[in-house]
Amino acid sequence: MSQRIVRSARQERLHGILQTLLEDKSASPQSLAALFDVSVMTMHRDLDELQRRGLLRKVHGGVVVERTRSHEIAASLRSLLAIPQKLAIAKAAAQQVRAGEVVMLDDSTTAARMIPHLLGIEDLRVATNYLPALADLAASGEAAIQALGGDFDHAHESFLGLGTIQAARAIRADSLFFSGTSADLTGVYHQEEKIVALKEQMVASSRRCVLVMDSSKFGQDSLHLMTEWHDIDQLITDDGISDEILDGLRSQGVDVQVVVVTTEQRAG
Repeated sequence: MSQRIVRSARQERLHGILQTLLEDKSASPQSLAALFDVSVMTMHRDLDELQRRGLLRKVHGGVVVERTRSHEIAASLRSLLAIPQKLAIAKAAAQQVRAGEVVMLDDSTTAARMIPHLLGIEDLRVATNYLPALADLAASGEAAIQALGGDFDHAHESFLGLGTIQAARAIRADSLFFSGTSADLTGVYHQEEKIVALKEQMVASSRRCVLVMDSSKFGQDSLHLMTEWHDIDQLITDDGISDEILDGLRSQGVDVQVVVVTTEQRAG
């Protein structure tokens, strides 16, 4: 068997392990080994590799992939969560973009889903630090691209650090579409200081700031307060948001657009 086939088979198994852990958070190395028909030692090596890539954390007695107040999950996992909600939010957000604008997108998997709806808008320039978004834009050839470069972070699949902050500071965007890991009536949060510093600069560099965030992230906080509601011009979320949170935001004067996710969309 060639090395290429072996690597391909392992990569498929690694992807399958992540999908399994998203669906079954109680899965253990032993149960995963039995499911994928490999030895427990091989499974531990696979889990070590996924941990090295920043895709999960091994803890005593198990494995953790979900976000906590101090830990964000990797971009490749975030892209698998709340897909119908993100698609509906992204479509609604893209409808606000006009010809000739400069649009900034952060490295959220929700903002990235705007790209198919942005293609074809005349004289559009898109600035982002998210590598998959840059690749999609480059492949389409239908929009000018402003890459916000810096140090590449594999877990986030994006460019971060001082270089990226400086790149964001150097431009002025008509609109920023961004997200966070959690939100409550105080504001929007993220677990990592380096992410907070960059998104604060993105907000400062944009004339209009639109938060695109699915309803599952509301009603909780994280380690760092990223921005308060008075810095956000609009929130676009889905109809899973609670009436309590919705009423609380609107009572503060927050402009909230709620998109409906149909049963068919939820079913995929």
